[in-house]
Amino acid sequence: MKIFLSALEVSADIHGAKLINALKNKAKNIYFYGLGGERMKEEGMEVLYDVTQYSTVGFVEPIPYIPKLLLVQERVKRIIKETKPDLIIFIDAQGFNLPLAKYAKKLGLKTIYYFAPQYWLWGDKKKVKEVLDSLSYVIATFPQEYELYRSFGDNVVYYGHPLVDYLLPYKDLEREKNIIGLFPGSRIQEIKNLTPIFLEIADRLKVNGYRFVMPIASEKFSNLVFEYVRGKDHIELVSGKESQKYLKISSLSLVASGTVTLEAAILKTPAMVFYKISPVTYHIAKRLVHYTFIALPNIILNQMIYPEFIQKIDIEEVMTNIGRILKDDIYRKNLEDKLKELETKLGQPGVLDRISNFILEII
Repeated sequence: MKIFLSALEVSADIHGAKLINALKNKAKNIYFYGLGGERMKEEGMEVLYDVTQYSTVGFVEPIPYIPKLLLVQERVKRIIKETKPDLIIFIDAQGFNLPLAKYAKKLGLKTIYYFAPQYWLWGDKKKVKEVLDSLSYVIATFPQEYELYRSFGDNVVYYGHPLVDYLLPYKDLEREKNIIGLFPGSRIQEIKNLTPIFLEIADRLKVNGYRFVMPIASEKFSNLVFEYVRGKDHIELVSGKESQKYLKISSLSLVASGTVTLEAAILKTPAMVFYKISPVTYHIAKRLVHYTFIALPNIILNQMIYPEFIQKIDIEEVMTNIGRILKDDIYRKNLEDKLKELETKLGQPGVLDRISNFILEII
């Protein structure tokens, strides 16, 4: 059997690798190939193109990479037409993957969208119908997402969020009071926008004896991160493969808005969420997104669980919140109670097992 996967971002590469591993444990005769990164390659996939370093969020940010990505997209169209995979799995990156899904449908190929376009966040119901019409199936990963997609078609399934499985090995680790985690993101723009802010915060707190740990999301970003932390002995850089471990044992984590916010929530880690993009993208996004919050845990529970700092970040306000989180035992207990409520909404362990069974039934 041949399964083509299309993952363009570091987080999608991780999700793809975990899915490949689950499928390999159930069926030995599958050839995996397509677009991916370091993690999918380690799982045995033939990575034809790795464009994870071009991953961006926004409306103007992707512009420099569009020619490269369009060229790759045209090559991928030829590849799937010539090789006719038994199944194509698209992971996130709707700007690139949705046109491919429509093309694959014309070829009569079976397709799945895993981590589908987040129109449930944007409130764009017309686009939801467009996605369902372009795919054989959508695998939803959030309850709100499933409810919205299901209202437009029956080719959507929900088995829970796979992070529930990923994080099981770390849940019993002990938290260390002197560690603060720094997670500036897995995209170049996030690293450039947030690392200086996180380092300024660390510089202010280092006199209190804290140890700061910053995972590097991908080896591709190592040189960029090294330049930022050069000469800062209080910052410890670790592999991105250890990010979930340090997320769990940290007494507080400063995180970019994205998947890591949900990881922190499942691990019951106190966190503060940061989001900074180009002014143009920010003003457009404000008009499109119909949720009050940006952090996934806050959105799912529809309340401010994790403090959010957006665009123009006031360092003094940040420091005030850090003091409260680190010193207020009642605050941390209330936070943990709310995070327990969130975890129940994300499904029971065994999510990847259920998803891989579904995929194998299809092919």
